[in-house]
Amino acid sequence: MEFWEIIIYSIIQGITEFLPISSSAHLFLLEYILNWPISGRTMAIAAHLGSLIAVILYLKEDLLQILYSFNQFKNFKENNQILLIRNLFIITIPILIIGLLIFKDLDKALLSLNVIAWGSIIGGILLYVSDNYKGEEKNIYSLSILNSLFIGLFQVFALIPGASRAGAVITAARILKISRIDSTKIGLYSGLPTILGAVTLETIWLFNNTISKLEIAPIILVFLFSFSFAYLSIMFLIKWLKNYTFFPFVIYRISIGILILYLINI
Repeated sequence: MEFWEIIIYSIIQGITEFLPISSSAHLFLLEYILNWPISGRTMAIAAHLGSLIAVILYLKEDLLQILYSFNQFKNFKENNQILLIRNLFIITIPILIIGLLIFKDLDKALLSLNVIAWGSIIGGILLYVSDNYKGEEKNIYSLSILNSLFIGLFQVFALIPGASRAGAVITAARILKISRIDSTKIGLYSGLPTILGAVTLETIWLFNNTISKLEIAPIILVFLFSFSFAYLSIMFLIKWLKNYTFFPFVIYRISIGILILYLINI
């Protein structure tokens, strides 16, 4: 990959990973348009790892509180941090199980511009509907086991390219009337095991297939740029949601979906 390609790839991954607009769809579009071969898959690992470190750093204080809460595990029913871990575990189970058992053999079949376009459009519409639900908003600690399972099952839709993992989680949380910022935080928290699992599987594949062909310098650059832009993206989103809604992301998703459909049908 050329230096400018690395910059573009890293910026797109970093910005889109935690916004409700599907990072995988944008990365696939880049690989498709620029005709990136296996190196694209290699760079995806470095990019996702950079995003993972960014969200860990952003949530460091909350994560430290969660670690400290394990000292009070005997009173876990009264400990919000322990209950949050329980709920995040429940949220993660469906996508891991269904992803490994069903979608592992369907990823190439689903990875098409047509699927990405409709995934983006439908996901945008669902986000708009959920974000306009009326009623008293709840916080991140209001989740029950059934609520968490609902979010987890909804997150499975993120396996469809263009649907957006963050978007699916936020949509489900908004349906449950969780506040916008806390819905986004659920998306950040649930991204930790999901991204870690993806990075682990891809790394195993990499070591078994192309490790001897790797160039270390581009991988480091992708990691650093993705980390930087992911961190800035998270900060922007949380600040934005203090005063505004997800409507601009809805418009963007629907617009890019329509644009893709137009381009592949002209």
